[in-house]
Amino acid sequence: MMLAVALLASSCSGRGVVPVEARRIGAGSHLFVDDQLVASKGGLSRKLHPARRLDSPVLEPDRPWEGQRINIYGTVLYDSSERLFRMWYLASLGPGYKQRAPGMRVDVGEGDVVMYATSRDGLHWDKPSLGIFEFDGKRENNIVFDIHSPSVILDARDPDPSRRYKMLGSFEGGYWAAHSPDGLHWKSYPQNPVLPHSDTITLTQDPETGEYLAFHKRPAEVRGLSRRVVWLATSRDFVTWSEPKMILPPDEQDDRWARQPDQRTEFYMMSAFPYGGQYLGLISAFKVTGLHPAGSVGVNQSRWDGPVDIQLVHSRDGRAWTRFEDRSAIIPCGPPGSYDSGMILGVANSPVISDGEVWVYYTAYNTTHGGPMPPKRATIGRASWRLDGFVSLDAGTGGGFIETVPLEVGADRLEINADASRGTIKVAVLSGDGEPRPGFSLAECEPLRSDGVRQTVRWRGGQTLPASQPIRLRFELESASIYSFMFVAKDERRAE
Repeated sequence: MMLAVALLASSCSGRGVVPVEARRIGAGSHLFVDDQLVASKGGLSRKLHPARRLDSPVLEPDRPWEGQRINIYGTVLYDSSERLFRMWYLASLGPGYKQRAPGMRVDVGEGDVVMYATSRDGLHWDKPSLGIFEFDGKRENNIVFDIHSPSVILDARDPDPSRRYKMLGSFEGGYWAAHSPDGLHWKSYPQNPVLPHSDTITLTQDPETGEYLAFHKRPAEVRGLSRRVVWLATSRDFVTWSEPKMILPPDEQDDRWARQPDQRTEFYMMSAFPYGGQYLGLISAFKVTGLHPAGSVGVNQSRWDGPVDIQLVHSRDGRAWTRFEDRSAIIPCGPPGSYDSGMILGVANSPVISDGEVWVYYTAYNTTHGGPMPPKRATIGRASWRLDGFVSLDAGTGGGFIETVPLEVGADRLEINADASRGTIKVAVLSGDGEPRPGFSLAECEPLRSDGVRQTVRWRGGQTLPASQPIRLRFELESASIYSFMFVAKDERRAE
């Protein structure tokens, strides 16, 4: 978030020109996950909104080359030119994979490979026959690469078309980088591995600078116990990476539930992505409840047991992260007996926006982490929220208000994502130093009384926002919830 300093003339005091610091905010929505854009508020409560889940998974292991489990240690992107959802997901081929897939490299586990699927609606998925890798003497399968935890981005900034798609994953004791012109035919960079250690990893790109951020799992000692924690490395060229830094260890509050010496909370992985003028993160919080005795576990069964669900974290720069104040699950496990009742082990590295909703694809397990296989089964589910619907600020019948810090907006229309179907929302526009602006008072605002993700705020005189000067917004709510706001310029309206 960039800062701009503006000089404002005060018309109602004798002070003349005073400097006011204004935040320059870009296009797109701005959420109320934190108070970075809030100067003051009252009468409101901040509410976390758990995802809506489907009654059945969207993808299951039903091909011989998918082994016993599939995971969205991977990515879902929407290709607007093809009107197609594209998914890169992980499968474990199981024992004997070297004989069944002779062209693949030695990999971690029991033959972790990258699969590819497509969908027109994000719900029903096809597994195309690609002819790239051999399995059981045939190439009629959807295998595109052989690596663990494949995280993919579409890099529009790279001038080389052969590096249009980029991937990070875990391979042979390190994190490896690969590139592709089409997302199907992948080639490893010659400088691999680019990072030490190996396990889960997710990749994102800074929308302003183009910098790559790799959030990955490495062990660390936290309060006397070795744990899975989240580390970050960054790169400008995708080959040379910064020294990894631990950014998100479990804190004392995470361990309050523990009663035995070896019980603890760990972070299995984190998917982080730019959203709403900041970064949001979805962490897999693993409550380690116990350890199976040595020699008592079966094939593909972990000794460490416990449930895993997804919690929300947030950051303004991708480096300094804050736990959301409500640490309950934003993607909770399903009810007993369901396909996702035991663990939500991890999520795709980025959400998909479709039809006024946010979709996040996740790895669903029907048992806890240490469950035997079978009955343990891994599938892919889909979580959804209304657009920007992760968190809201809510007012009851007594009403509440929000006043923003000074904002430099560069647009002439204000839209809000809110539910005022049982009440009202009004907005006033103030000057950067908080003085009323003629024509933009609460009394002149046409009250909003409906539920919608993009509701235009209007004032009775038909004024457009003063786009050339810093402003503050004052929202007044009664029996209503607000999720986000955004400024829209004339050029953007023509593109809608």
